[in-house]
Amino acid sequence: MMIRVESKKLSSEDCQHLATIIAAARKGTPLESDRSIEETAANIERISTNEGYRNLVALDEQRGIVGWIYYYVAFPLMTFISGFLPIVDKTQESEEIALSLIEASKRDIVEHGRSRLEIELELPTDGHRSFSEKIVDWYRKCDFQFAAEEVHMASDLSAIELPKLELPKGYVLKKFSEVSYEQLEGPGFQTFENSKDGLFVSMNYSEQKVTLKHFFDKSEPFIEGSSLVLEKENNIIGFIITRMRGEEAQIGPIGLIPEARGQGLANYLLVRALKNLRKNELSNASLDMSITNHPARKLYKRHGFEDVYHKQFYYWSP
Repeated sequence: MMIRVESKKLSSEDCQHLATIIAAARKGTPLESDRSIEETAANIERISTNEGYRNLVALDEQRGIVGWIYYYVAFPLMTFISGFLPIVDKTQESEEIALSLIEASKRDIVEHGRSRLEIELELPTDGHRSFSEKIVDWYRKCDFQFAAEEVHMASDLSAIELPKLELPKGYVLKKFSEVSYEQLEGPGFQTFENSKDGLFVSMNYSEQKVTLKHFFDKSEPFIEGSSLVLEKENNIIGFIITRMRGEEAQIGPIGLIPEARGQGLANYLLVRALKNLRKNELSNASLDMSITNHPARKLYKRHGFEDVYHKQFYYWSP
């Protein structure tokens, strides 16, 4: 089969056709949905008309659509595929089509001056993990590398006891709003370069800088009393940032420079943030962390955080 991949503006008929392909491809799998074809087609149309997405389709010799992939341009340099993509017509040679779509995505980001294409696979069940193996195999065949596995954790703050903690002498607590990005960038690099954050470590310097700007972006709303910075001798040594995601307070990033670890300071920052959330009648908090960061996992479990689902990340850079 001769496959051609191109960026194509999708008509209503194209969206309907792709919705049918998706329903057939996911039938009998953990991804099977009770959405109607019309609902799925409407979602495809929203994606295809969103300027933040790049939309690529695989066409057969008759220019019929046999596969689809899209990626999101979140930041300068960095692009993301979220979910079990590409979608391929199961009646066709699925691997050939899938690899063609992934390779076309790689070429596309290079043509647009971007340096990283990353896929995130959300794994809420063992069934999803098993199903993901075929998808991961496609990406590995296209030279994608494993970056990290994370766990999404959540805590019901109304059901836990929070200890009374005192800030040790010599430390000063400030609000996130009181410090500039320039003050935070250096400590941010120190924190994540010397951490177990596989995603950050897998990035090049320019991508790391973009990521830190996103972490410490004050234009994105944050919860004032739960977004804090810790100083010692006028130097920033730690931070915790909390933002609302729907009905839930999402914590992160949270970190300390290497010299400040092992003194209970991360526990202090977390407890202060959680107390403020509860004071503001917010009972649901969540965070994402690398599964290899055992000290952090132990800390979060102490304050009622439990595993909800895992995520895996793979990436390609030219």
